[in-house]
Amino acid sequence: MKILVLGCSWIQKMNKQNHLLKFNINRTQSNTIEVEYLSFPGQGLWTIAKYLRPLQEKPWFSGSSDFDKFDAFVIQLPTPIRNEENSTSTTNRFKMFIKQIKELGEIKASKKILDEYKEKIIEISKLGKKVVFFLYNVGGYPFRHPYDFGIDIDDKMVEFFRDNGLEHLYLSFEGKEGYGVKEEDCEDEEFWEFYHENNPANRKSKDFKKYWSVISPKGVISIDSHPNEKANKIALKLIEDYFIGE
Repeated sequence: MKILVLGCSWIQKMNKQNHLLKFNINRTQSNTIEVEYLSFPGQGLWTIAKYLRPLQEKPWFSGSSDFDKFDAFVIQLPTPIRNEENSTSTTNRFKMFIKQIKELGEIKASKKILDEYKEKIIEISKLGKKVVFFLYNVGGYPFRHPYDFGIDIDDKMVEFFRDNGLEHLYLSFEGKEGYGVKEEDCEDEEFWEFYHENNPANRKSKDFKKYWSVISPKGVISIDSHPNEKANKIALKLIEDYFIGE
């Protein structure tokens, strides 16, 4: 079985970590998987959908033959904030989201962007191939960082997948230490609060700081929440077990 894993920078290092998988051990030839990866750093679900459509008809990246090369697609979900297929700037998209908040109010603006995101998921699910959506939460991303859609948003998304009969995987390290690329211990509770209320530090806009969300475990400051090798090892095993079992 050949699987293509697509996503944002969250999966960028996975192609160097296939050695973490064990699918070549104690497997019959018919019960093995081959995994390829395609990462779109700084981009979102709209970009993934844009590039999947031509894949059905002709090759578009090095090494592919046609749509039938892959038996399944795993879509690691990027943040809904990246809701434009040609944008590579999360900052610019976040500014546009703040503009919508000012026009519609935060509740309506966040609902609108999330509803459009769900519609894009439904669109991708109709590819005509096996599609598995992967909610891979490290440091609150994708639904609580960079914008916080609510403490229960992961549960709501899983419910959305189930209600729509969508195949999905869910893995969360939110609130857990040791799974991000760069973390620092912070025993000073006052500074911990200050850091999270005033992030990102290089932004002068009060609105940007107000709506930008950073999720760290208590006593730890998440500087780079991208998943580290420890997190990816568990994520890759989850993908493997989903397709070929224990």
